Amino acid sequence: MLDKINVENPQLFIHAFENAGIGMAIISLDGKLLKVNQSLCTSFGYTAEEVLHLSMKDLLHPDDLAIDKLIIQELTEGKRKSYQMERRYIHKDNHEIWAIMNVSLVRDENDQPRFYISQIQDISVQLRTVAKLRESEERYHRLVEESPDGVIILKEERCVFINKTGVELLGLSSKKDIIGRTIFDFIHKKDHKAYKKRDFCRESVGPLEKRFIRMDGKIITVELKAIPTTFRDEPAVHVNIRDISASKKAQELMINSEKLTIAGQLAAGIAHEVRNPLTAIKGFFQMMEKDVTENKLYFDVIGSEINRIEVILNELLLLAKPQEAKFEFKNIEVILNHVLTLLESQTNLNNIQIIKNIEPSIPLIKCDENQLKQVFINFLKNSIEAMPRGGMIHIDVLKQSPTSILIRIVDQGSGIPEHLLNRIGEPFFTTKEKGTGLGLMICKNIIEEHKGKIKIESSPSGTRIEIHFPTS
Repeated sequence: MLDKINVENPQLFIHAFENAGIGMAIISLDGKLLKVNQSLCTSFGYTAEEVLHLSMKDLLHPDDLAIDKLIIQELTEGKRKSYQMERRYIHKDNHEIWAIMNVSLVRDENDQPRFYISQIQDISVQLRTVAKLRESEERYHRLVEESPDGVIILKEERCVFINKTGVELLGLSSKKDIIGRTIFDFIHKKDHKAYKKRDFCRESVGPLEKRFIRMDGKIITVELKAIPTTFRDEPAVHVNIRDISASKKAQELMINSEKLTIAGQLAAGIAHEVRNPLTAIKGFFQMMEKDVTENKLYFDVIGSEINRIEVILNELLLLAKPQEAKFEFKNIEVILNHVLTLLESQTNLNNIQIIKNIEPSIPLIKCDENQLKQVFINFLKNSIEAMPRGGMIHIDVLKQSPTSILIRIVDQGSGIPEHLLNRIGEPFFTTKEKGTGLGLMICKNIIEEHKGKIKIESSPSGTRIEIHFPTS
């Protein structure tokens, strides 16, 4: 069959046909397979002898037979010299094959149709790879789009993509509000210089704290991490932004609260120390004033200054008085969950696992929510700092009696020496190098204001804190 084809070098054509890397077939006008090469047999899973007992209809996908009729009609009528398309075939074991088919109609010297020559290149593997890649891209896109962090992709410092969280974080009405704009439109001017120093296109940077400006003008503090990436086959920067304004505010409130407490205690101490001798001075001065008639003006000035000192001392004592707590019935589990969310980054960074065990139906307790948060933050931060190599912190909430609950915090830290345990809670006493010694004292005061009790036990294998609160 092959040697009858009118070509300049029949032997060369035969060699090319039989050894081609893609499937080749000579097909009769009625669709019978007259000659096939080994590549086609391999693609379809048949032997050469089996294939020659088949027609093209046996190999084609049933849904594509109508297309085959159109191809035959256009080739026969001379509308096309050849036809190329992607189409489906059926393997011997009945699975689907995708291939690129190229077919030509061979005519005799009288221009009458003789047979078809077809090339069939199996592209199933490539299509599966493309499908997996597309699926992977879609999965990545969903992950980015639904990420709890804002995601911005930059090309030459201009935004080309932003996810839904980023839109909400920056207060945008839609993604169009930022696409094409420079990132510096949203970074606080005072942070521009520090941002420009970094080469985000070449190295991962962060996490960094930066100030961003929302569309409504509100300034927020974000944690920013930038990673070099590609976007539509061009270099780009993937920027993760997380709003940490609330946690920063909580930290500042905690620091300010501690500072105010220190100031209050110092003020109280100073006021009491000064008031005692001042009372004596004022008493003797008033006695002297009755007996002396000369230089009355001097006595008036001294008396006025003593009164002014008394006013200052009274103001210092007012500063020393704690602010009135707002007691409401609250769910202790909700308060603990808020605290654990706030400290999540610190526990992850220090390789610390929080194991929480809360009994069902724990009754509400009457408390000042912010003050209790301050207590739990202080204790948990102490536990984290005591475990530089990581470990576990157990938090148990138990119903101890019909009228009280127990909150137990147990860590695996280095512990507190036994001879120092009794001093825990004293002002300015601390076992930490950079501690103030006021944190635990504040916690003890808060717990006592809530009519609670605290017990601290410690050993080289860890510290155990038990807090009892009334429920009614």
